[in-house]
Amino acid sequence: MGKHSREEEQSNSGTSSWFLGLLLGVAGGATLALLTAPKSGSEVRGAIKATATDMPNRLSEVVDDSLDLYASALNYCQLLLEEQTMRLKRAVAAGKLAAAKKREELEMGGSSVLPFQHR
Repeated sequence: MGKHSREEEQSNSGTSSWFLGLLLGVAGGATLALLTAPKSGSEVRGAIKATATDMPNRLSEVVDDSLDLYASALNYCQLLLEEQTMRLKRAVAAGKLAAAKKREELEMGGSSVLPFQHR
């Protein structure tokens, strides 16, 4: 169990590092684009100010979208797990039934036909 928790921690750490890198890359790219655009200094400062003012709203949208995506993925995984659990339960039940039939067949003296079967 210790191995799985370390793998999960590494996965969570990698995901958060990737997300932080994405945000920093977006912010850096936007800043670089504004600074290299052929605009006057006051226009660039105004654009930077507008971007900085709008950044919390954009970040909030990104976080909300990410949480929605996470919830959807979690629901999908839960449904998949439930489906696989049901398939496993059906397989186990079929195996138990087959074992019971075989046991009954052996107890009846090796007869290969059960009362409810046809030859």
